[in-house]
Amino acid sequence: MAPNALFVMLPTPRGNGRGPSRVLYNAGSKAVRAFLPKMALSLLCVSALMASSFEGTQVVDIRFSPRAQPLDSLELEKLLLVKPGKPLDSTDLRNSIIALFDTGRYANIEVEGLEEKGGVALVFRTETNRFVGDVEVTGVPAPPQLNQLVNATGLRLGQLLTSSSIAAAQQNIRRVLRDNGFLSPVMEVKETPDPETQQVNLLFSVAHAERARIGDVIITGDAKLSAADARTIAKWDDDDPLTDPRLEEGIGRIRKHIRDQGFWQSEVSITGRDYDSAANRVDLVLFITRGPELVVKVEGFEADRKLLERLLPIYEEGVVDEDLLAEGARNMRDYLQGQGYFQAKVEAERTRNNDELVEVVYRVERGPRQKLVHIGLEGNSFFDEQTVRERLTLQEASLQLRRGRFSQSLLNRDVNSIERLYRTNGFRDVRVTSRIESDYNGKENEMAVLFSIEEGTPTFVENLHVEGMEDFPGQNFRFSAETGQPFSEVTVATDRDLILAEYYDAGFHDATFDWSVQPGSDDRHVKVEYTIHEGERLFVNRAVISGLNHTELDLVRQQVLLRPDEPLSQTAMFESQRRLYDLGVFSKVDVALQNPSGDEPSKNVLFQLEEARRWTIGFGGGAEFARIGGATADISSPVGNATFSPRVTLEVTRLNMRGMGHTLSLRSRVSTLQQRALLTYENPRWTGSEKWKMTLSGLYDTSRNVRTFTGSRLEGALQLEHRLSKASTGLYRYTYRRTTIDSNSLQIQPQLIPRTAQPVRSALLSGTYIQDRRDDPTDAKRGIFNTVDLSLASGYWGSQPDFFRFFGQNSTYHRVTNKVVLARTVQLGLLAPWSDPGVLAEAALETGPFPSPDPRIPLSERFFSGGAISHRGFPFNQAGPRDPVTGFPIGGGAELLNSVELRFPLLGENIGGVLFHDAGNVFSRPSDIALRFSQRSAENADGEKVYDFDYIVQAVGFGLRYRTPIGPVRVDLGYSINPPRFIGFSGTRAELLAGQGQVREQRISHFQFHFSLGQTF
Repeated sequence: MAPNALFVMLPTPRGNGRGPSRVLYNAGSKAVRAFLPKMALSLLCVSALMASSFEGTQVVDIRFSPRAQPLDSLELEKLLLVKPGKPLDSTDLRNSIIALFDTGRYANIEVEGLEEKGGVALVFRTETNRFVGDVEVTGVPAPPQLNQLVNATGLRLGQLLTSSSIAAAQQNIRRVLRDNGFLSPVMEVKETPDPETQQVNLLFSVAHAERARIGDVIITGDAKLSAADARTIAKWDDDDPLTDPRLEEGIGRIRKHIRDQGFWQSEVSITGRDYDSAANRVDLVLFITRGPELVVKVEGFEADRKLLERLLPIYEEGVVDEDLLAEGARNMRDYLQGQGYFQAKVEAERTRNNDELVEVVYRVERGPRQKLVHIGLEGNSFFDEQTVRERLTLQEASLQLRRGRFSQSLLNRDVNSIERLYRTNGFRDVRVTSRIESDYNGKENEMAVLFSIEEGTPTFVENLHVEGMEDFPGQNFRFSAETGQPFSEVTVATDRDLILAEYYDAGFHDATFDWSVQPGSDDRHVKVEYTIHEGERLFVNRAVISGLNHTELDLVRQQVLLRPDEPLSQTAMFESQRRLYDLGVFSKVDVALQNPSGDEPSKNVLFQLEEARRWTIGFGGGAEFARIGGATADISSPVGNATFSPRVTLEVTRLNMRGMGHTLSLRSRVSTLQQRALLTYENPRWTGSEKWKMTLSGLYDTSRNVRTFTGSRLEGALQLEHRLSKASTGLYRYTYRRTTIDSNSLQIQPQLIPRTAQPVRSALLSGTYIQDRRDDPTDAKRGIFNTVDLSLASGYWGSQPDFFRFFGQNSTYHRVTNKVVLARTVQLGLLAPWSDPGVLAEAALETGPFPSPDPRIPLSERFFSGGAISHRGFPFNQAGPRDPVTGFPIGGGAELLNSVELRFPLLGENIGGVLFHDAGNVFSRPSDIALRFSQRSAENADGEKVYDFDYIVQAVGFGLRYRTPIGPVRVDLGYSINPPRFIGFSGTRAELLAGQGQVREQRISHFQFHFSLGQTF
């Protein structure tokens, strides 16, 4: 801020006992300073000083009143040219005051001279500026929204605050209130200054009467619309509250009504408001003019009204001129060419144009419907064909695009894209042309597009000369336009952006970049010159944090990367803002510089925070449809029946626990299959680092996700999440759970129920490594995903069963073409118990021709697989070993699955297809993993037929994917090539327990149907 100040010398009657005093200079009122130029200022200062008896007197002391100043003593010493021990000079004093004003910190400065022994003492009496802090408006019910009122004030964080800006803010608030029916508000402004930072928080308190109502409606203009009809169309009932949204919506409805009648150049506006204070009603004056009727005719092509409104901008703009008519013709031509009429031509003409009627005719010549079968390139030698084709929007005919993609606009865009590619790499004279060949290779209605490229000669940088980079903060910076490199404006722009980014991050906020180019020694070379003006460097004075009510200040300070006396980095400002948002406890984070236009080397950086609501409650619902059902009494169908299961969810969250950014949440789900409650406590910055997250959780769950049993689980866990790198994460957990199985729900042979139904306590120490390099986790097109999980259960930390658990997954994604993706995954799970003599004795009873799951592994800890997100050759959780009597799945000690998918576009941009192959199974034990593809059978000691389930089950199928913002909706139809057979029970559970009923051979169906959200892997 460069002040224009008036300095006057006035005798002052007061003294301090140490000799006469005189006001040497007074920076007068702002009104005077605003209009007086600096030249006049200098002349007045000089003339005033010539009459001063202090001119040439030695300065013995310099003081400030008040003693506390917004600038520190070192900065003041740098700005003041008058120094103790030196004679008083009018020019030095004038420039000192100007320098103080230029900092933007002072509203007024008065300098007083005091005679003291040996000379004169100068007293600078100052009045500091004030700056905008937090702005809040209260007392107004919505609408308008409070944020709308705050924005209407025009007061921006950190800017200079004056009485005129406060008055303007009040006027703007009243305007918004008036538009929303508050015609006589009473407003008070409370200012809360902070002398230490010069910030002023402003609270606009509004007291208001009842919101006014909509009164009569008076129509002016030529609308031929009655007031009653207008009210009906606008949906303004008698005595409706007057709000700006209601008025805008009503005007929009009237405008739409008139346009639906064909008058697209209509005008509808409120031109008057008459307030009746006694009735508290506002009569509205509406000006409505219809304009001429617009009639659009299309010859040679049938198009409905909606399509025309989408293609022709004259509908949206409400104006008919030559430019809009031509744009509409291009849009219609491109639309027809997109439908396969590649030779379509469209011309537009106004056949009538008067005050009553505007008639526009679009004449269309569609031509034959063609197919784009070939796109050719000629003349490209510097770039290979694939590099050029990557930039083309034209597409040859394919399964997804039956006629290809072509239009004249796309063709022109591709020509420009190829030219841009070459110019970026130094080919300044490149020329690209295109031609269209109809009846390509003699086939009627097949078309080819050929691009001819004249590359020309590349231009190189002969010499790069750089001036002005004296304090460049970057290390080992490499210029894109360095000697010997291809020259183009793009390389210069790259250098400019990188150089200025380095300067801005180092505090040089006024840095500028200029460049020029001159011919080199021959036509293939140029000389480039960069000129950088660094400007003054800004530093951080301090970070001022405000707006905290519940949040601990230390938590916020940990996220702010700006430190006093360090360069003022823009990147650090934006990164600090991001980190504060990432805490999840602030709904708004404003970052600004205090006194942005002031000329001071150190700036205060302001962080104005608005805390989010600490309590949130959410409700939701959903449903599952799959082979997950079946009566508990009738156990004749182990694979389940198709069942619809509705569910309801409730989530309660408490943010910012203890003011430290921690979160406490309760999530519950209730359905016919599951009742679940999860309580979690999260510390997202454990040890104060973004790389560590700590989670405590408690879970109660009763579910029947496996048809074999209904289990209840009570679990507590402590997890530490360590962000190792951008792609890698480590998880470290301790989990303690108690699992109970309802013995009345167990669908297995009766003699095993008492042992299997025993409650089990499991305590596991676990570690997980996750590596995620996918481009899109919800729908990956390329990259890899790896995870390895190791868990150890032992009695040393409270577990009843002792076992080791391993689960690993490797997934990769490869682009076969631009839109076809080959995805594959391998999953391996292993469970290995160690000895328990008592359990081993029981295990000896488990005999038979084929292996069975190790009884030392509880039923609730075994692997279960099958369904939409694993092996699609099985219903949900139906893979692996089965009970030899009932045929219900009993889980296993190992899991192996290999899946391959070919993902490709099918219809348009949002519908895709998938061909898949799943191979794998759940195996009895790790040692029983077998790669054979046929199921074995044998007879047990009782002569009964039994089956081996330790083999690879294969399934192939086709799926549809519909893209949504949260991932694709997925439908898969799988065919199992070799589904397992098994012995199942025919009868009720009561008959099973009584030793009645019959067993019969059953089989998993060849066909499986799955519906879910998200890709399989």
